[in-house]
Amino acid sequence: MVAGINGRTMRLLVSGLGRSASRQAGTFRTLASSTRYYRSQGSFGPFATSPNLVTRHNQLMLTRLSHSTPTRATPLKSCPNCSEAQPLESLSCPKCKTLQPLPQDIDFFKAMDLDFATVPNGGWQIDTNMLKRAWRLKMAVTHPDRMGGRSEKEQQIGAQQSALINRAYETLLTPLARANYLLERHNAPEVSESDSLEDAELLMEVMELRESLEGAENEEEAAEVRAQNAKLMAETEETLAKAFGASPPDLVTAREAAVQLRYWANIEKAAREWSPGKRVELQH
Repeated sequence: MVAGINGRTMRLLVSGLGRSASRQAGTFRTLASSTRYYRSQGSFGPFATSPNLVTRHNQLMLTRLSHSTPTRATPLKSCPNCSEAQPLESLSCPKCKTLQPLPQDIDFFKAMDLDFATVPNGGWQIDTNMLKRAWRLKMAVTHPDRMGGRSEKEQQIGAQQSALINRAYETLLTPLARANYLLERHNAPEVSESDSLEDAELLMEVMELRESLEGAENEEEAAEVRAQNAKLMAETEETLAKAFGASPPDLVTAREAAVQLRYWANIEKAAREWSPGKRVELQH
């Protein structure tokens, strides 16, 4: 027994910790359950006349979640060939060199050899050069062209590794996908197609950019629209950097900015694919 703490005091401390963990788990379950319910109803259920009530409810839950992130012990996996323990992100066993399957739910930062705790602004400010370097090194192991001499089982594992590494790379490289992934990491509600801009001024900017793009008569005019949109994207990405970098992360602001970024990303795609007379279709 720790000096100065009697048995009764120790039991109270343990009981208090248990209740705290239980309350946090309850918060996660409540948020997930309410989100699934409203989505299943195809509306805002009892709040159908006032969707902002549901928005404020989710914002409150996001604020609670942002103040506490559970700590986890570093998990390991065992080589199916020699039983050597190794990190989940290991591609081949350090002992017998057999290819190792990657868990389907592997953390994308770990998959790309990035230490989440050291990535600035809460994982947002990724060094893309380092990310690309890690991707190239991993593809040198997992690419189908590197499977010569491997057994059929290892070739299947290599294909699985390659698919997951590509998905992790694209997710962390693309700002919108990265924002959604960081929200998911914080157990925040996902940004879906039903989420729309609540700021009337921003919505007007989206409409104006679309009209300008549809009215463009040459590539130079389309490029001007793309340049205007790039500034809006940069501003929104800066908002995301500050929101995720706050302590605790400002998940409400981050989610709102992610919705905005989806609009700018769609404008960017439309501008990139512009051609004379082509109708501009924005998928929100």
